[in-house]
Amino acid sequence: MNLPPHRHQCENCGAPIDELLCDACRNRQAGLFAVAYRPLPNNFLLYIFTILKSRLFLGLFVFATAPILLGDLHLNIVDGMMVYFSLFWFFIFQPLMAAQLRIRSLLLDITAYVFTGTLGVFFALTVESFWINHGANLLLNSHVLFISAPAYVLFIGLTEEFAKQMIVLLIFFFNRAKKKAWSPLAYMMVGISSGLGFSAVENISYVQHGILFDVLHHSVGLGTITALTRALYTPFLHAIWAGIVAYALGIVAQRGYRDWHLAVGAYLIAAIFHGFYDASLGYGDLSILDVALSYLVFLSLLLNNRRRQYLGVSKG
Repeated sequence: MNLPPHRHQCENCGAPIDELLCDACRNRQAGLFAVAYRPLPNNFLLYIFTILKSRLFLGLFVFATAPILLGDLHLNIVDGMMVYFSLFWFFIFQPLMAAQLRIRSLLLDITAYVFTGTLGVFFALTVESFWINHGANLLLNSHVLFISAPAYVLFIGLTEEFAKQMIVLLIFFFNRAKKKAWSPLAYMMVGISSGLGFSAVENISYVQHGILFDVLHHSVGLGTITALTRALYTPFLHAIWAGIVAYALGIVAQRGYRDWHLAVGAYLIAAIFHGFYDASLGYGDLSILDVALSYLVFLSLLLNNRRRQYLGVSKG
């Protein structure tokens, strides 16, 4: 391979870089599955200790045993399982992000998760209650998609997508004041964590309403099963919509806090995806199409940084 001056090959995968390891390999060694990519000690006790302190052991152990702990501690199993489902998606997104950016402390992700799960949800509920009390429910409950879809975008999509960006905006302006530089992907990961926190608390409400529906209508788990099914996949949707907007805020920061139209555009796109999805749930094919397009936009942004790096190498 002919490499430009002062460039090397990644010791692991052979990609052209300026360091000993490329970003993907270095961050793979720092992510959830890091222990699987590192040399392990020959000493048996050190080997076991290395495994015990790894994210792969601690993270998946807590995730796997959370339902048991909830029962043993006599905590509300419904509330706990909503958090559990959202954390399932965190363990999907975290390794995906680890291959694209340097992994930071999980503390910021936890902060974003809790902040949006409390203050973000409170903000969204307050605003949406205002709209509903002023007649928005008439439009939202319309059986005509051309009426309900714009209503969901305006009253639900815009509100909830802003609620999920509150913590991202706080970090955005803090970094601007401190003159700190973050990559767009770092903002995206905060957005993902924020979206997962929002979905956990929102789904608690849905499941409780499902249980109430079963009690009032003497149905055999119909409302509960529907709500639980929703709780399995909506964390994914909330995460990718929030990630799209957060990534755009990262682009604005990267460009010297200019080009705000990119962030506004991403916010509107996420709100449209969100609102149209909610309105089209009765139209199976349309809601699936909405999910596919949402994920396509998210994934194209996530992988764009790697694409630009390879383009830069090929031009060099």
